Amino acid sequence: MNQRSLSVWRQRLCVRRPGAKVEGIAVDLGYATALAFIAMFRRLTGETLDEYRRHLKQNTPG
Repeated sequence: MNQRSLSVWRQRLCVRRPGAKVEGIAVDLGYATALAFIAMFRRLTGETLDEYRRHLKQNTPG
């Protein structure tokens, strides 16, 4: 995955509601299963979806 596609992938994820279920996100991004999405997400970001969301929330003004 190149840097541009990773950026697009992250943007798609970031626009999701914070409470969106992982299964819905996985399907929306074209993954066959939630487990496949979770594995790829962790491999690319080094953190779980919950950790990523916490960091987003901490770094979002408001």
